[in-house]
Amino acid sequence: MQPPMLPRTLILDYYDSYTNNLLCLFTKLYGDAEVLNKVVVVKADRYTWSEFKDQVLPNIDCVILSPGPGRPDNPSDIGFALDLLRTHPLPILGVCLGHQAIGAAFGAKILNTPRITHGHVVPIVPVFPPIGLFDSPFWASAGEKDVFEVVVYNSLTVDPVTIPQELEVTAWSVPSPDRPSTIQGLRHKEFPIWGVQYHPESISSTRGSTLLQSFLANVNSHHSSPSSFPPLPPHIIASCAYRVSAASRSRPSSRLSSALPTPPITPSHSRAPSRLGIRNRAMRLVERRLGDMGKHLRTQDVFESLSKDETRSRKGKEKAIGQIWLDGQTPTRLTTASLATPSFLVTYCLSTRTISLHRSSLPVAELVLSDSTTFWDWFSAGSQALTALLQLSAGSGWRGGWVGFFGYEMKAESLQGYKRPPRSEYAAGEGEEVDACWGWVDRLTERTSEGEWIARGIIRGDTNPVNEDIDGEIEDVSMIDWLRSQDISFGATREEWEDYVAEIEQNINDPAQASIDPASTFPAFRPNATGSDYRERIDACREAIRQGESYELTLTTRFQASSSQLDPYSLYLRLRTFNPAYYSTYLHFPTINTPRGRGLSILSSSPERFLKIDKSRRVEMMPIKGTRARIKPGHCACTPTTGCRGTDKGSTACVEEARRVDQKIGEELRTDQKERAENLMIVDLIRSDLLSCCTPSTVSVPRLIALESYGVHNLVTTVQGTLAENVGSVECVRRCFPPGSMTGAPKLRSVQMLDDFEGEKRRGIYSGALGYFSIDGVSDLSVVIRTIVSEGDQLSIGAGGAITWLSDRDREWEEVLTKVGSVVGKLQGAE
Repeated sequence: MQPPMLPRTLILDYYDSYTNNLLCLFTKLYGDAEVLNKVVVVKADRYTWSEFKDQVLPNIDCVILSPGPGRPDNPSDIGFALDLLRTHPLPILGVCLGHQAIGAAFGAKILNTPRITHGHVVPIVPVFPPIGLFDSPFWASAGEKDVFEVVVYNSLTVDPVTIPQELEVTAWSVPSPDRPSTIQGLRHKEFPIWGVQYHPESISSTRGSTLLQSFLANVNSHHSSPSSFPPLPPHIIASCAYRVSAASRSRPSSRLSSALPTPPITPSHSRAPSRLGIRNRAMRLVERRLGDMGKHLRTQDVFESLSKDETRSRKGKEKAIGQIWLDGQTPTRLTTASLATPSFLVTYCLSTRTISLHRSSLPVAELVLSDSTTFWDWFSAGSQALTALLQLSAGSGWRGGWVGFFGYEMKAESLQGYKRPPRSEYAAGEGEEVDACWGWVDRLTERTSEGEWIARGIIRGDTNPVNEDIDGEIEDVSMIDWLRSQDISFGATREEWEDYVAEIEQNINDPAQASIDPASTFPAFRPNATGSDYRERIDACREAIRQGESYELTLTTRFQASSSQLDPYSLYLRLRTFNPAYYSTYLHFPTINTPRGRGLSILSSSPERFLKIDKSRRVEMMPIKGTRARIKPGHCACTPTTGCRGTDKGSTACVEEARRVDQKIGEELRTDQKERAENLMIVDLIRSDLLSCCTPSTVSVPRLIALESYGVHNLVTTVQGTLAENVGSVECVRRCFPPGSMTGAPKLRSVQMLDDFEGEKRRGIYSGALGYFSIDGVSDLSVVIRTIVSEGDQLSIGAGGAITWLSDRDREWEEVLTKVGSVVGKLQGAE
């Protein structure tokens, strides 16, 4: 059957992390352009009830009430939805929270489900004979009358004993020995109102598109089956939380500034063009392949020759402002390594709204942003302006541009609905927190996965615009204008490039012998929280889940150590051997001063991709959930009845038994119901994140909950989409930040509660994102986990885990210790 005509549909979003996934149900039936002209997702607090009645209802044909945290009988959670339902001006579909609101609006009570379930697949069955949406021709034509499987995310349910006369049940879950039957579908007997408790939009739910067709067919019938519906008016489209274009192109649109979405705190939607008259396409990418030269060398030797051995520096070379080694150590996936020295750093302190420019041998320059903009706006607009200066080029990977990190606290400027903290004053003489740090690199050395060395560079044109003075009283000066006013040039000259290539060749032909040995041991890390404290926080998380405030909460804590004698680089050399990972990284910024000391170094062995954007603008995210310790090489896992029986460690039988036990541990993780539920929750969250910046029909999950084994066993999923033409790389990261695997779901409510459960303590770089934004738009960032942060003589490493209703407090604490132990070995003071 042909799908019904698509009506003008408004999805009312209660800040849920799955709402955008409803768009995927539409794009299975209709084209992207039609969906984006007829379907809009609007935050539930965007309009008052009066505004909604006057400005919205006359211009739409139906409403979908989204899932969300909280209770439908709590006005602060449900807004004006109960008034809308009681007024019933047009057809309404409620999903999860929206379904419960139908019950609450007409007098039913809301209570805890007999068995709280999040992220689990359960069978449900429509009543017989079928009624409501399960009695439509679309449902019947597919033969879909019997039991089918869906995903549920709910702690609360409509009490079947209190169902009012106006309503009737349309579907139930199939009972099992450990899960009583609950209401899964409702309808109003007189008005066009339907609800489902389950999530038809989940990646693992079946028959979601059929349910949507059934609803839209009823909408068509309610409106007397018109030949077509008009598009949504511009003022309603403009109220969309995040807007994407209907098609993607290989390069960002030159009209990007006018197409940016409504951000969280209403900064300016566009920026005036730079007053510096930069010539279009003023930069180009170059590279020099070195063939077989230096293939036999260790990357460590070349890094030390290029970045650390100052006695071998070429004439006139200044002391480096930083050292970059994007390492990538893994035995199972091909990786590249990139070595670079940034020419300058840009850091941002969220609390003071201060951007700082760091250069060698020069004072720090500062720019203070107004409260009407964010660092994300400033950095995104500047990065895209630089991309617009670039001549078209082929190639992949990091070609030069920005490298650095966004700390977790940058969520205050990225997460819609999160209240940004008030501005604080900077205390002279004290180090500021560094919430974001990005270094500019226009020359770098890459080692391919085959071992070949390549010099890469960004070359600027022969003419360079004259710098103008920037009025210090003008708010929110563009990035390029401000940096050029500080005598910053983007791109190397041809002479600088040739000198760089000559230096690379010299160091590879005659590398210095590695002069730094790995640290002999890790310092003694101790947990900030005791085991009993952390377990109590787990209990608080589970209670919040029981109350319907969240489906999953990623609770974290910090481990600390101190050593005035420790060299961060030697510690990194030990880490990259002890816990090799795909996103192994060493960043060292010796001049940055934080409240904990001078010098900031990041020693990462993260296995988790946050977000990657390739040359074709395909976005890929790879969340990791679930961890088990592995049997380390050389360890005897034999018992008195297996393998070597504990009498011949290292023998063939012993090694084989260790391999078998290790594989068994991984398989047990892969099939664990709780772990799979955690993964499914984050996968659905990430799909929704990508739908905020990608063309809807392109979002897919090519690999769902697969086992990957590096230093530990992990469960990994791949989610992909194609970036919409009006969204740049930095803006894409912003819309998906912070990483969902580090927050839980729904993201906003979970983050707000975690702020409280974690005692309002900063996570800092941990839980943020680290990587590069190549000047050509290609990007690759990891989730900052399994990472040591060094500030002065203070060292820290964060760890945590996803808490669900099924979490066991002792096992969760053990998992945290396993994660930290896999990075730094034995801990002190861990209960």
